[in-house]
Amino acid sequence: MTRAYRYIRHAPPFCIWRSGFGIITILLFTVILTGPGCALLGHQFGKHTDTHAEDIINRIQAFNAQMSTSKGTGELILTRGFRKEKYKIAWAAQSPNRLRMTLLMAGHPVETIASTGQWVTFVSHTGAHKPHSAVSTDPHLDPYINIPLRLSELVSLLLGKVPERPFDRAWILPEKPDTVFASQSFSSEIQEWLTNESGITTRYRVLDKEMNMIFGIWYSLFLKRDNFILPGVITIKDGEQRVMKISLKNIMPNIPIKESVFRLTGS
Repeated sequence: MTRAYRYIRHAPPFCIWRSGFGIITILLFTVILTGPGCALLGHQFGKHTDTHAEDIINRIQAFNAQMSTSKGTGELILTRGFRKEKYKIAWAAQSPNRLRMTLLMAGHPVETIASTGQWVTFVSHTGAHKPHSAVSTDPHLDPYINIPLRLSELVSLLLGKVPERPFDRAWILPEKPDTVFASQSFSSEIQEWLTNESGITTRYRVLDKEMNMIFGIWYSLFLKRDNFILPGVITIKDGEQRVMKISLKNIMPNIPIKESVFRLTGS
């Protein structure tokens, strides 16, 4: 894999559920009494969910739901500290998990990722590594390109959507009426959506049990294509503030894409 992808990485959060019921009880009691995220944790481990919050999340997840494919070009910038690498990108994406994306530098292809929905293949055009293929319908991309997203979540970004992760509790804090939170039973992660006055998501984050950011996605510079409102810039950050910024310069929604586009031989 080209070295450009090494700059966005996250470590999986420690799960207190593995420590036994007694330790869970002690830790949870301590955090609720003393921790800075006590209000959020109180909702996370409560028995009830806020139906209004659930309705907002359902509307968020329905945003651009009629967009099933996209093709386009743009820019991708990877930043770590003072080091920055800039690429041109070209992609074709189809919901839920088909993708072909090529990174180019100085007009020359550097790396291509392709997924048929069953196989995912990585090809280096510079000889940085041998072609690599794996059987997977929705692989986590962290082992391959070091970003804390699944393939389907990256596809959803290129379709102007917000990644969907399961939840069974949702709530809104009175002091943050534009922010919705959700969690899944037996998971230490908390999801957070921030919306603007039009109800469009401008930030999506996944937080750990201590309210530290595991990763976040920022949406900005919205534009209109056909009947869709799409983010012109998508910024992904991890907990160490390593950043991947995708600028969608030219995007074509719901364009027909041949199935062969998503297949690579590595030649």
